[in-house]
Amino acid sequence: MKKAITVNDARDLVNSLLGRSVDVKLNRGRNKIKRYKGVISEAHANVFVIKLTDDIFDRISCSYTDVVCGEIALREHTSA
Repeated sequence: MKKAITVNDARDLVNSLLGRSVDVKLNRGRNKIKRYKGVISEAHANVFVIKLTDDIFDRISCSYTDVVCGEIALREHTSA
């Protein structure tokens, strides 16, 4: 069984990745999954901002509840 995370766990994850290059998996439902590469540029009390590097949009803002619900998955980018 997968361990449930809390909003504080999501906030800690984002703060640990602040300023680092990340891979973002955005799940909008009904098999609409987008993948982005970017840098977490800002972290506020309820939201955080990801500055995208290779897309039409320049940044996206997400809430910590998006991470808890599984709509956003973050992983540190490794250049392999």
